[in-house]
Amino acid sequence: MNEILKVLDLNFLYSEETKNSEYTFGLKDINIKVIEKDLISVIGKNGSGKSTLIKLFSRINNPDSGKVFFRDAEILKYDKKDLSKFISYLPQMNDLTHFDSDVIDFLMLGRYPYKNFLDFGYTKNDTDEVLICSKITGIENLLAKKINTLSGGERQKVLLTLSLVQLGTADDLTGKLLIADEPLTHLDINHQIEIMNILKTLNEKGLTIIIVLHDLNLALKYTNKAMLISNGRVVKFSETDKVITEEMLKEHFFIDSKILNYEKNFFINYLPN
Repeated sequence: MNEILKVLDLNFLYSEETKNSEYTFGLKDINIKVIEKDLISVIGKNGSGKSTLIKLFSRINNPDSGKVFFRDAEILKYDKKDLSKFISYLPQMNDLTHFDSDVIDFLMLGRYPYKNFLDFGYTKNDTDEVLICSKITGIENLLAKKINTLSGGERQKVLLTLSLVQLGTADDLTGKLLIADEPLTHLDINHQIEIMNILKTLNEKGLTIIIVLHDLNLALKYTNKAMLISNGRVVKFSETDKVITEEMLKEHFFIDSKILNYEKNFFINYLPN
């Protein structure tokens, strides 16, 4: 299988001034290879570096040293507008309550990478792309609604649809990458399953996906690989059931557990201390 993303000797230092002190965090010696059509969960405790790492994958941040390659070329050498046709970053739940636009107009923003400097209008191809992506995510009934009237689950599906519009989902998804940072936060279980089912379907159509997840049972159920981050380092990156183990949960999350296999599906039973 072809590599879609490769990270070599990556280091990154993040500093932020707080009211009383300066907070410093670093990612150290990151070396990984992502294969096309992988569906990868990024897991680890809060503050371990998950969000920081995927922002480097997305070129939102740039490393202090080391290199990130996308499709055999260094990611920094891509024109950002061209790169956005192939990599889309879905952030943590955004507050869209201040948007008073219709959903369909909001989704048209995803067509920006396909426009030239003086092209301010939208074509039939743009509209068709929005309609195709809306059908994939099941939000056709929301297109005429105002974004600020939607529920949290509906808004998250709109944001996912925006990412698909940006990637040009009507075309072949092979060689394209969706990076999602905790897209299930604050969603109830039916919306969580709905989002994961959509991502699984897209992955089966060729889309490579890297997703930060806190629910390890969902990681076991949906992702074929898992990347465990601890203290700014990739501790293990392999098949999901080889990463999420009873020993790992004890060592890195400090909990006792029993992982059960029911009809070839794995479930974590968290045990009382």
